[in-house]
Amino acid sequence: MKHGVVIGIGFGLAVAPLLGNGGGYFRGGVENAGDVHGFEPKATENIRILDEKLTVILGAGEADVEVRYLMHNETAKRVTVRFGFPVEESFDGEIGLPEKTVRWQTPHYCKDYRVTANGKAVKAKWQEEKQGSNEAAADPRFKGLVGWWISELTFDGGEEKPVLIRFSSAYSNSSFQVSKNSSVYGSFFRYRLSSGACWAGTIGSGHIVLQPKGIDPRDLKVLKPLNRFHKQGEAWVWDFENLEPTLADDLVIDPVPAVDRIWEDSKSVTYVHRGGDWSMEHHNYKATASSVKPPEGDLNYAVANLNDGDPNNAWCAGKPGPGVGEWLELRPEVAKPLRSLVLLPGYQKSEELFRANARPKRVKVILNDEHTFSADVPDKRARCTIPVPGYAKPVRVVKLIFEEVWPGGKFEDLCVSGVELEVKLDKKPFITPRR
Repeated sequence: MKHGVVIGIGFGLAVAPLLGNGGGYFRGGVENAGDVHGFEPKATENIRILDEKLTVILGAGEADVEVRYLMHNETAKRVTVRFGFPVEESFDGEIGLPEKTVRWQTPHYCKDYRVTANGKAVKAKWQEEKQGSNEAAADPRFKGLVGWWISELTFDGGEEKPVLIRFSSAYSNSSFQVSKNSSVYGSFFRYRLSSGACWAGTIGSGHIVLQPKGIDPRDLKVLKPLNRFHKQGEAWVWDFENLEPTLADDLVIDPVPAVDRIWEDSKSVTYVHRGGDWSMEHHNYKATASSVKPPEGDLNYAVANLNDGDPNNAWCAGKPGPGVGEWLELRPEVAKPLRSLVLLPGYQKSEELFRANARPKRVKVILNDEHTFSADVPDKRARCTIPVPGYAKPVRVVKLIFEEVWPGGKFEDLCVSGVELEVKLDKKPFITPRR
């Protein structure tokens, strides 16, 4: 059994005279008493968030988060504030997950945390939250918190200062895997907007965008808060003014639904059960390519490596240059409507080979020579799912044209280690019983 981790993140923790709207994270001014070890910020009550722009790019396994603040010193004096960015890495039993807290000396699931102010880097120091059996541990504002990234900023009297925070966040999930079969019991992303109540006044204005990338936009669900977001293309958007955030405003997002993946040996396919629907991932197609890199000893880079089921083998383009404009063409044995394309970008055999060679960054997809769209491919050694919304015809031919590439650290060769086609099924397939 494997468990993922819940990420609950917001901006700023502060002392407040009252619990108020639930976002103050009041600790009573006690930094260290008995088994309570708490972060206490300084002077945040002097600074107001005039504007907050939160962008969450939701991928298949994690989210890339960017928060842009415009902050204002409400006083005429020079103020140095000490603030914390709370990190939550736990299950809390709220959405069908067991109550379990995973603690680390440094946060594993708030990765590449960076702060800048006026374009200049700001130091951030990790501090663990060591809550024992005490009242704070039962407080819903502190439940699940394992620590903070702590920074300091100085504001002149009346100064406005832009602050930017970036990080990547893994999703919480609970999963089970045996051999090639796996079950993932939902994935969740969290963001603690309520901690904005620690700063002076209300949040003047806000713009929150949840943008799917590498997931099917139809799968993305906003579980909390209710009735705040509206659909804008494939994204979900929430705009607000003069918000005094409470715990009810904290975000809980379900970007990837519960999925069962069942390998069928007799057909060399994987059946996928997702939200009551069935689909099938397969590599039963004939592939051709714009060019192929010549063999090197026992190594070959043939286009047949795309559908041999072995991620250690890769197709590599053979023309000089980084691979922009190279293409692949796939002709399925049986034409079916596509739900998605699953790409294994780069040379997946090892992280070293993945970084050494070029890999797709943006790909144009052409279906049946008539339906065209483009998709971005993250620079990650992982499966990349490219959803195919808005086209229900059986697909006879798929053409992939590589419009942009991530350059290789040592070689120009553009590589792809595999492509699978996910086709929709009308009903539950027959699955060979297993002992």
